[in-house]
Amino acid sequence: MTMALATIREIIASALEQEARNGELAQALQARIPELRRQLVLPEQNAVAALMSFITSYIRSVPAGLRLVAAVSKRQGFYEYAAPFLQLAQDYFLQPSVAVPSASPLESLLDDAFLAHRLLEEVNDHHVRQLQRALLPVDMTEANIIVHHLLGDAFATELEVKVQLTANRLLSKEHIWDRVREASTTGTTALLSSRRISGAEPSVRLRLAS
Repeated sequence: MTMALATIREIIASALEQEARNGELAQALQARIPELRRQLVLPEQNAVAALMSFITSYIRSVPAGLRLVAAVSKRQGFYEYAAPFLQLAQDYFLQPSVAVPSASPLESLLDDAFLAHRLLEEVNDHHVRQLQRALLPVDMTEANIIVHHLLGDAFATELEVKVQLTANRLLSKEHIWDRVREASTTGTTALLSSRRISGAEPSVRLRLAS
C-alpha cells in the first residue's frame, strides 16, 4: 500500500504542476462563479483562489485518508474487511475508469478523489445503519457535497451511483461481522473531516436553504 500511496501522491503533484502552468481548472471555475454562488458560500474577493485551495486540499487528503483507514483497521482488527475498500479507492487513481475528454488533469483527479471519499463515506453510513456507530474516524459529508456541486449534478450523480453499487456489492460479502462489531471509534474525533479540509474558518461552505 505504501508504494501505491506514493504513486498517487506523484500523480497529484503532476496534475498540480500542470494546473499551475495552464490554469485550466481555475479558468473553468471562473466562468461558473455566478452559478456556484447559488449553491456555495464563497468569499466576495478571490472566489476562484478559495475554490482552488479547497480542491487541492480535498484531493491531497486522499492518500492520508487511506493511510488513516489502514492504520485504524489494523489496530482494531478489521483490516481484512477494510482492505477491498482501500484497494478500490486506490484504483480510482491508479486505474481510472471514468474519463471526461474535456477535463483538465486536476479536474479528472477531483472525480477520482470524490469516488474515493464517497466510498469511505458509504462504508461509514452503512455501519451507522447496522451498528448505530461509525466504523472509521472519517467525516467528509460537507466536503463531498461541495464537490458534488463542483462536478455538476448530472455527472456527480453518475459517480454516486457507481460508488453505491460498488459499496453494496462489497458490503454483501461481509464475513467477519463479529470482529467488526467489536471495533469501535465511538467517542473519537473524526481525524479526516470536512472541517480539516476547509480550514478552521472555511472560505468555501455550503449555502443552506433558507
